[in-house]
Amino acid sequence: MKYFFVLMLALGAAGIYSFRPGIVANDIVGAWGLKFEEKQSVLIATDRGVFSVARYDVAGKKFLGSYGGTYKTEGNKIKQMIEWHSLDSLKVGTVIEEEFTISNGKLGMKKTGSWDRLDDGKPGDLQGAWIITGTYKNDSVSKRANPFHPRRTMKLLSGKYFHWIAYNVATKQFLNAGGGTYTTVKGKYTENIEFFTKTAESVGKTLAFDYSFVDGDWRHRGQKSTGGEMDECWTRRQNFE
Repeated sequence: MKYFFVLMLALGAAGIYSFRPGIVANDIVGAWGLKFEEKQSVLIATDRGVFSVARYDVAGKKFLGSYGGTYKTEGNKIKQMIEWHSLDSLKVGTVIEEEFTISNGKLGMKKTGSWDRLDDGKPGDLQGAWIITGTYKNDSVSKRANPFHPRRTMKLLSGKYFHWIAYNVATKQFLNAGGGTYTTVKGKYTENIEFFTKTAESVGKTLAFDYSFVDGDWRHRGQKSTGGEMDECWTRRQNFE
């Protein structure tokens, strides 16, 4: 936990302003890992300029923290607009600027260290940022009136890793998160859960879901890790921006 606080503080706070996801360096897209003792941080960066960082202890089934939002790159600098921060809500709405390099499968961040590439965003059927927008009943979808503001539930996927986060952009409240690794094979989406804030008992579970695309949305159907059926509709985040 101490290391995660240092990691967050090292990023520093910047002036408060906002930007839409902008130009991103193609070679930063994907998932990156940073390990310290038994704890792991995973950074997911999408090709549309959305990112998430989560730190957790798989063996101890402990969630240690998460932050993220949007980003853009300018030369050797990356600018991150923070939308949620589980350890410090005062950082929500701030922009963090950091120098970076990419070489030999490593993402070098001047303040936070050297991250190892975990994947490059491929195979990528579901790579990107998704917002939950509704649920299905009897194959008919019912969509929410305001899925993007102020409260949103978002899922980010690289080629092999996923994070989901629930938060409120108006109150700066972090609500819940989960994540781990996943695969997509012949209409089956399978999650291996490595952290989950609602219940540690879900950590270590492998869950298989049906997935399909309906009018550009992702239909996500199966059983919840805590039990019970789910049949959800997810829409790509860029549709709201």
